[in-house]
Amino acid sequence: MFLNHTVNFRYLLFLYFILFSTACTDSETKEEIEPQQEEVTLRIMPLGNSITQGGEVNPSYRYELWKMLVDAGLKFEFVGSMDTNWYREAPNTEHGADVASPVMGETYKGQTFTNKHEGHWGWATTDLLNGYENPTQYKRDKGKLSDWLKGYTPDVVMMHLGTNDMIHSEPTDGTINRIEEIIGQLRADNENVAILLAKITPIPEQYANIDSTQYFVSLLPALASRLSTQKSPIIVVDVNSGYNPATYTYDALHPNTVGEKFIAKRWYDAIRANEETLYNLAAKRHRRESGQ
Repeated sequence: MFLNHTVNFRYLLFLYFILFSTACTDSETKEEIEPQQEEVTLRIMPLGNSITQGGEVNPSYRYELWKMLVDAGLKFEFVGSMDTNWYREAPNTEHGADVASPVMGETYKGQTFTNKHEGHWGWATTDLLNGYENPTQYKRDKGKLSDWLKGYTPDVVMMHLGTNDMIHSEPTDGTINRIEEIIGQLRADNENVAILLAKITPIPEQYANIDSTQYFVSLLPALASRLSTQKSPIIVVDVNSGYNPATYTYDALHPNTVGEKFIAKRWYDAIRANEETLYNLAAKRHRRESGQ
């Protein structure tokens, strides 16, 4: 009887050792495979045109969003080949010139605004894929998406595209196809990139056909649903509904401070709602880069 108890005790001790060792190994492996959120910097690429780039007075929604994300305590950085805004009415120029952002280098809660982005004033989706048709000496006109991606790899792309396509009366189907091609290039750079796809801000009739614009906007959810994967999700962000060009812009198209805050809040809400997913995908990119 005593012998049986001794055997059972030893057997239980052996099982405890095995289970404890396995639990420790699993925990250690998980930590090795999935870096903690605070160890990974979320790289966010603002991609678009003038509404993304901003001007000499209004810095664009990016500055307001940056402050919101800093307030939330997220570890992130904006990435892009650009660090300038656009001065459309610059003296002695035909169409404008590069200009420093009015908030470049601003500090907030110990962080510094670098103004990194990929907003190109006046560009259409064709330009992003092929380069600007008539490039100048200005930063706005340099390169194309495939060139820019050689310099950085975004985890999240905030995509606000299609405005200039609609202004130039481009067929909506062609614009949708080019956006799909842009998404393909982003995924070729990072198989785990997350796309935040904006339903673009309304365009008043003095700039574009309202019906065509709203039809284009209506096609974006289906595009996202068709292309989205668990590996590389596409999340629709509605910056169209509730946006009033009469009060949210300074020229019926480009956002004033109120409009910038509105757009920033929509991006912010999407990032926070999907925060865990975005950081998990960023961790996968981090592991590839670090050879893990």
